[in-house]
Amino acid sequence: MGIVKRLPSLRRAVLYSLVLIFGYALGVAAFGHGHSDTVEAAAPEPAPEIRLVTLDGKKLHLADYKGKWVFLNFWATWCPPCLAEMPEMETFYQKFKAKNMVMLAVSVDKDDPARIRAFIKNHGYTFDVFNDPDGEALSKFGGSNIPATFIINPRGEIVSQANGPRSWTDKTIIDYFNDLLKKG
Repeated sequence: MGIVKRLPSLRRAVLYSLVLIFGYALGVAAFGHGHSDTVEAAAPEPAPEIRLVTLDGKKLHLADYKGKWVFLNFWATWCPPCLAEMPEMETFYQKFKAKNMVMLAVSVDKDDPARIRAFIKNHGYTFDVFNDPDGEALSKFGGSNIPATFIINPRGEIVSQANGPRSWTDKTIIDYFNDLLKKG
C-alpha cells in the first residue's frame, strides 16, 4: 500500500526531472555553456510602460522607478541559464544598490506566486521579484527568450541589454556599469 501512495509523488519527481533536463538542453542550445562578458549598449530609447505585479499581488509600474537606474531581468524557475546567473545578480545588486540602482527580476513562471516566493527565499535573494505569467511585460520589451536583461537609466530610457546569461561579477561588466553610473 505504501508504494501505491508514493507513485504520484514519484511521477511528479520524474516529470520535474525531465522538465529540468529539457530546460537545460534548451538553454545550452540557445545560449551555450558559458557566460558572455559584455552587455550590449543601446542608443537610449524610452522603456515601454509595463505593469509589474509583486509576488504578493501589489501592482506597480515601471515608471514608479523613474529617477533610479533599473536592472530589469526576465527569468523563470525552470530556466537553467536563468538560475545560473541569479547568484551573481545578487552579488551585483549588493554592489550597486547604494548607487541609486534597483534590481527587478520578473518571473515568467505560470506557477503560483507562493512557489516563486519560496524559491527566492530559499536562495536568499534580496532584490525585488515580480510575476508576469502571461509574458506581457517581456513581450513589450521585444523579448521572447530568457534570461533577458535591460538596463534603464534614471530618465526611463533603455541604455543596455543582455540577451542570455551573463557573469554579472565579471570585471568588464562591473567596469561598464561603473562608467554608466558616472556618466549618469
